[in-house]
Amino acid sequence: MISNKLPRASRLCGGANYTGRFELKLRSQHFILLIRENRTQISRVGVSFSKRYVPLSVVRSSVRRQVKELFRKSRGQIKSRDVVVRATQKILKTDLKDAKEELKQLWVRVLK
Repeated sequence: MISNKLPRASRLCGGANYTGRFELKLRSQHFILLIRENRTQISRVGVSFSKRYVPLSVVRSSVRRQVKELFRKSRGQIKSRDVVVRATQKILKTDLKDAKEELKQLWVRVLK
């Protein structure tokens, strides 16, 4: 059986991976993407959405799944980079569709 799950090696774990200096910052209305080169051969993704900016857990989970799916589909195009996605403005259930579209547009900028 073929698994489409994001491998553990492709996920950023631990607070140390979310801090430090990032070479590139891409901003939009609801998100900021922090990008830096890493020493490994693979690219990794980290997601950080607090209750302050995404109060509903249903919305947090949905946006988190969207980020991981975008990363999983484009993993081969991103070479040895760490990508951290953070929310910068409140995302409510009514904003979810717009936020997902915004995230897709940001992701296209990451791939360039």
